[in-house]
Amino acid sequence: MGFFDSNLKTYAEINLDNLAYNIHVIQQTVFPSKVIPVVKANAYGHGVIPVTSRLVNEGFDLFAVAQFQEAMELREKGFTQPILIFGRLFPSEIPQAIRVGFQISVFGKEDLRWIEKAKEDLPAAVHVNVETGMGRVGVLLHKEPDFFHYLLRCKRCIWKGLYTHFSSSDERDKTYARLQLSRFREILSNIQELSKKPPIIHMANSGAILDTPASYFDAVRPGILMYGHYPSSETSESIKPRQVMTLKTYVAHVRKMPTGHPVSYGRRWITKEPTKIAVLPLGYADGICRKFTNKGEVLIQGKRYPMVGAVTMDQIMVNVGKDPIKVGDEVIMWGESSQGTIQALEVAEKIGTIPYELTCGVSMRVTRVYIGDS
Repeated sequence: MGFFDSNLKTYAEINLDNLAYNIHVIQQTVFPSKVIPVVKANAYGHGVIPVTSRLVNEGFDLFAVAQFQEAMELREKGFTQPILIFGRLFPSEIPQAIRVGFQISVFGKEDLRWIEKAKEDLPAAVHVNVETGMGRVGVLLHKEPDFFHYLLRCKRCIWKGLYTHFSSSDERDKTYARLQLSRFREILSNIQELSKKPPIIHMANSGAILDTPASYFDAVRPGILMYGHYPSSETSESIKPRQVMTLKTYVAHVRKMPTGHPVSYGRRWITKEPTKIAVLPLGYADGICRKFTNKGEVLIQGKRYPMVGAVTMDQIMVNVGKDPIKVGDEVIMWGESSQGTIQALEVAEKIGTIPYELTCGVSMRVTRVYIGDS
C-alpha cells in the first residue's frame, strides 16, 4: 500500500448498505411488529444524519433518541418524521417539544402536570414508560395507582404509546426477563378496562429481538443489533447482522527494538527478544481506552498482532515480531475488511465492556467515511 491521505490516518468506515441489510432482517424477523430504529448517541457513534437518512430511504418513519437536543438536531436537519424521546424532558424543553411534534416519554404525574402548564395550542403526544424492573425511570404504579385515569383526564395529552425496558434480555438466563414481561402483561391486562388505549405498545430491545419473541408487541426498538453487534456473548445468534462500523488506521512508523527495551509510558511492557514495533496514529483521544494496554489486538496484512505498552493519547504500539510490516499498511481495530474480520463484541470483552461503549466512544476527531447512499 502506498502512502495515505494525511487527513485519514484514522477513520471509521460506515457501511450504510450493511445498516440497511440489518434493519430489514430485523423487520422480517419481527413482522408484523413495527420497527422503531434507535439513533440516539449520534446513532451509536455512526453519525446520526447519514444513518437516519438511509433509514428514511429504506422506509422507516418513526425514530427514537435519548435527549431533547438529539431530536432537535434531526428536526433542524430537515427530518419531519415522528421522533420519540426516551429521556425525561425538563419543563423548559416541553413547549418546544410539543410545537415541533416530538413524542414525549412520561414517567409519572409530574410530567403530565408540566405538560398541562406548558399551555401550548397543540396537544403533546406521549408514550408512557412503566417500571417493570429496570429500576431507572418509569411510572411506579404502586405509588401512582391512578396514573392512567389521571392521564386520560389530561386535556393536553394524546396517548400514543406504552412501553417498558428490559434490564437483562441479553443474559443467557431469561428468568428476570420473563418476570419483567409478565409484569408488563399484567399492566396491559389492567388497562383493558380503560376507555382509551395507546395505539402502539413496545418492549423488545436488541437482546429481546434475538431471544424473546413474546415481547415484540406492536413494535420493537433495535439499537446495537441494527449496527451489527450482539449485545452480549450470552444471546443467541438467531439473526446474523453485518458490522456497520470498521475502525481503520495505518502504520505510521516501524521501529526495531532490542531485547529488554521498555515500550510506552510506565514501562508496562518490555521486549523479551529483538522485535519490531509498529506505531499506530491513534489513542485514547480517538476512543481506544487505556484498558487495552497489553490486551488489545489489531489486524494487519490479515494477521492479528498484540497491542503492547500503555495506550497513549495519540499513539498505540503493536508488536509485529519479524514480519514485513511497513509504513502505510492498513490496520483494522474492529470491523469487516478484505483482510478479515474482528468482531467489536470480541474486542469489547477483552476489557470487560460492551460494543455499545466502543462505537459510542469513537471520538469526533475520527473522520466518518460512508459507504452506500444515505
